[in-house]
Amino acid sequence: MEFLAPWYAENNDALASELEREASKGHQLHGVNVKVVARRRDTDDVLFALQDGTSRLAVVHLTWKVETDAAWPRVLMFQNFSSWLEVMNNDHADFNGK
Repeated sequence: MEFLAPWYAENNDALASELEREASKGHQLHGVNVKVVARRRDTDDVLFALQDGTSRLAVVHLTWKVETDAAWPRVLMFQNFSSWLEVMNNDHADFNGK
């Protein structure tokens, strides 16, 4: 898969560890195994593939701190990669001022 700027392919497991650290009890991704897929270069957004037997993806805005409010870190869920592609295309257009 070719990612369009500002997204780029990423596989740094430390980002999955950071999500695990941030997702408090009650958070929708608390205890969910994830795989890092991509990262946005201009924000703290990371695209994760949920390793739960579905094709779901999550864009997570990491906060870089331990959270106690289950609303954080913010998550946008997608049923599959195809449904996320529109987000990448829109982000690319915004990033390039189009």
